[in-house]
Order: sequence, then C-alpha cells, then structure tokens
Amino acid sequence: MNLDIFTNKMRMAFQTPRIIDMTPRDLSTFITSQIVQSYIMVGYQTYNEKDICVLTAKLSSDLQESYPYLHRGEIVICFELGAKGEYGDYAGVNLRTFCKWLKGYKTSDLRYRVIKQMEQEKEVKALPAVSREYNEQSMNRLIIKRFHEYKNRPDLEIPFASILYQELQSRGFIRNSLEEKLSAMAQFSRWRPQNNLHVSEDYRQAMIKLKAQEWLLKQYFNSLARLPFEG
Repeated sequence: MNLDIFTNKMRMAFQTPRIIDMTPRDLSTFITSQIVQSYIMVGYQTYNEKDICVLTAKLSSDLQESYPYLHRGEIVICFELGAKGEYGDYAGVNLRTFCKWLKGYKTSDLRYRVIKQMEQEKEVKALPAVSREYNEQSMNRLIIKRFHEYKNRPDLEIPFASILYQELQSRGFIRNSLEEKLSAMAQFSRWRPQNNLHVSEDYRQAMIKLKAQEWLLKQYFNSLARLPFEG
C-alpha cells in the first residue's frame, strides 16, 4: 500500500459527511454500493440480491449505533483496504468480515496518524501571529494542560508529545544525552503497525522516534510535581 496516497485519500475522506449526518435512505444506498463493490473486488462473480438487502440493513444499523462519527469517505477506504487484505484474511463477504474491517480501520495507525496531523495543523493555525512572548505563553498553557492531564491519567498517550518534547528541549528544561535518546529508541525498536499494515522503513523509524520522545517526555513529567514556569 502506498502510504502517501492513502494519507491524501484520508484527508479528503474527512471532508465528506459523517454517518450520523446521512439520511437512512442515502446511507442504505451507499452501503449497498460498497457491499456490491466488495463482492467484485474479492473475486465473487455473482451475489444474491436478497442477501445484499439483509447485509445492508444490518450493517447500516451497526454503523449508526457504533460508528456514527466515521465519515462516508472513511468507509470507502476501509472497505478498499479490507478487500485488499490489510486487516487479515476474511471468510467470505459477510457481516462478520465487515465488522472486522471496521474495527481494524478504526484502530489503525494510518487513521491515528492522519487525525493527529490534522489536529496538530489546526492547533498551530489557531495560534495568533503576534509577539514571541505571547506565543511562548500560549505554548506554556498547552504544556501545563498536557502535564496535568498526564499526571491525572499516566496511562494515556500525550497529544503532540513530540512537539512538547522539542519545545522543552529547546528551552533547556529537558537535557537528555545522546545515549539516553538512543536507549529510549531501543525500547521501541521492534514497533510495527497494527494489522500488519505495510509501511516504509523511514516511516517506521519516524514512529519509533516519536514514541521515544513521548517516553522521554513522560520521564521528565514524572520527575516534577510542578512545571518550572507554572504560575
């Protein structure tokens, strides 16, 4: 799978209507077309229209109940990747297979990566282009917020951990040696995407670096009861 192509596809997919915003009729028509397309992509020559109607009704209901936040374009990508075997082997085109694809797509590293990129871009754009002091204060507020969120729930990931780590490092608050950084990266050296998704080695190494930076940031947070610049 070409990661760059699907990243662009996903960015476009997030511009399409969400499942929750589609009318029952439009959703039914859309799901029917996706099921039929799946039959064709996996090599089935024929299909039973009555079976398609049953599948459409149940799958539409499941999407409205469990995945209302997904965008229409995301379902297209999910089914395309599923039919190509990105979420493992499948036993026929049936409800169980579709549910497996949806679960695999929802928790995929690809979706997580694109969402984080878009959130990061949105947050950066939200910062006003004013004085350096104002921007530093805004960054301080963000770091303080993430610090207390982590202290309350240390089991959760820290959003934008890499950006926070680099900011604190540039200010001299975090002073990890090269050996410490390499040791942190070694902890994640075996990282692989979920669902055996194929990615380039450059992307894998970049993800290892991001995870190492988050780990180092957590170590810094663990060493403090209060941030140096917290008022």
